[in-house]
Amino acid sequence: MTSTTLPAVPLGQRVWSQTWRVAVAALTGLLTAGLVWPTMDTRGWSDLHVGALILGDVGAGLAALVLLPFRHRAPLVITVVIAALSSVSTLAVGAAAIATVSLATRRRAVELAAAGAVLLGATVLYDVVLAPTADDMPLWQILVAGIVGIALLVVIGIAIGQRRALLLSLRERAALLERDQQLREDRAREQERAHIAREMHDVLGHRLSLVALHAGALEYRGPGLTPDETAAAAGVVRAEAHSALTDLRDVLGVLRDPAATGGDEVTGTAPPQPTLVDLPDLLDQARAGGATVRARVDADGAAVPTAVGRHAYRIVQESLTNARRHAPGAPVDVVVETVPGPAIRVAVSNTLTDGPAPADASGHTAGHGLRGLAERARLVGGSFRAGSDDGRVHVVEAVLPWTP
Repeated sequence: MTSTTLPAVPLGQRVWSQTWRVAVAALTGLLTAGLVWPTMDTRGWSDLHVGALILGDVGAGLAALVLLPFRHRAPLVITVVIAALSSVSTLAVGAAAIATVSLATRRRAVELAAAGAVLLGATVLYDVVLAPTADDMPLWQILVAGIVGIALLVVIGIAIGQRRALLLSLRERAALLERDQQLREDRAREQERAHIAREMHDVLGHRLSLVALHAGALEYRGPGLTPDETAAAAGVVRAEAHSALTDLRDVLGVLRDPAATGGDEVTGTAPPQPTLVDLPDLLDQARAGGATVRARVDADGAAVPTAVGRHAYRIVQESLTNARRHAPGAPVDVVVETVPGPAIRVAVSNTLTDGPAPADASGHTAGHGLRGLAERARLVGGSFRAGSDDGRVHVVEAVLPWTP
């Protein structure tokens, strides 16, 4: 799992974080000195002895406070040094406590054992050897008090470390969830774009094939056509070209990315998709374009689910386009019927007059249209077949089931 990179902490925040810790350490040290010094047994001490002890206490305490902000660079070394300084300085006690807590957040037993032993030894050394108190506390009590205090510091540090680890794991989880969500959105966007591209191929292929058919008629039969026939053919070319441009504009409106256009908020909306209810209009358009279409529709388009009906419509549309391209002028038989399952069976066949039949959808020579039709059938859990057994009659057949 990729670890999350934490954002850089601003300089001002880092300075404040270290400043208040040093201030707390200094105040704790001053409070400790105020409690310890009055109880010290200084009988028989010379002024030089007392002065040297005070100077050593202050000097070691200041050194500990200076080292405290650098504990993150070498946690164990700095903690051990500060703990050793606390053996001759009550002012360093606060810094030693904070350094021990900071080291405990790492939750490493060996480091804690080493630092704890040094800190306990420093406590015993100061209380027994350097500055014994007037009440002459027994050694075992000093050891118990030192162990309890060090254990308390370690527990606090471990709790802080666990909390930090929990926060880090939550940040990592949130980052992973965000990346996963982004991947899902990107995948859904790509699937939707592929769907739109498939729709554009089916729609524009059908429209432009009609344009090409009538434009070819005008080119090759122009001198022999009557003015009315020429006007009718030109009208079909114009109408189909206009419809193709309209469909293209709708699709491009959906694909338009606002960020790529300088934040334009005007985006297109996908047009309503045709279903089996619109199949008669499609067949009439094909007949108006000059094709001979024999159709048998034994299915109630209103009773078929929208998704299945849309795929069935596109299969018929693309099959008519392929028939017009590979067998111009040949009759086309269209069968749409309900079969047990329930399911819709779509079969479009025609006799080829312009070269061999297109390859099966599973072959490498099939165009994007047949592969798109096979994908449509797969999306609803259906079957698809396209090809010719005798090389003359090309058949496109799909069975599209649905759950009632």
